[in-house]
Amino acid sequence: MTTPVPEKYDSAPRRRKNTEPKARLSMSIYGFLLAWLVPNIVMAGIVVILNLLPLSDTVGDLTPLLTIVGLSGLILGLPLALLTNWLLRHQLNQSVHVLAYAVIGMLYGLTVLLAGGEGLIPLLIPLVGFPAAILMALGRWTASSFVHVIEPAGEATVDSTK
Repeated sequence: MTTPVPEKYDSAPRRRKNTEPKARLSMSIYGFLLAWLVPNIVMAGIVVILNLLPLSDTVGDLTPLLTIVGLSGLILGLPLALLTNWLLRHQLNQSVHVLAYAVIGMLYGLTVLLAGGEGLIPLLIPLVGFPAAILMALGRWTASSFVHVIEPAGEATVDSTK
């Protein structure tokens, strides 16, 4: 028994490719510095202030944590923030961008494992990740005034999705 050859119909609807240019978000350099650099500086400032408090008897020296936070912001945060801005450029909803920056901040906590996985160091993951996520999300939210929608025709308009 043989299977019949499927028939091709000329009247079948063809899918059209969406080749029209889409609206996209454009963030100024000031907005990016506000969304990425300011939260990293605030996080480092919090670690420095905690290191200056007389907690070193109970907690220990927090200077290595300052290095971890700084390097995670530079090595992990900067490329991921740039990649997020590029990947989500056609997503006009600002909430999606804020959540993406919060996820980037949560990844800062995983860089604690690079310092060594023994002892109490893995317990620092939420102590680095949660504040970094909150600060990165707040930074992106405050930078929304520096974000503009660029229409396909070329004229820039202020984002009305806030």
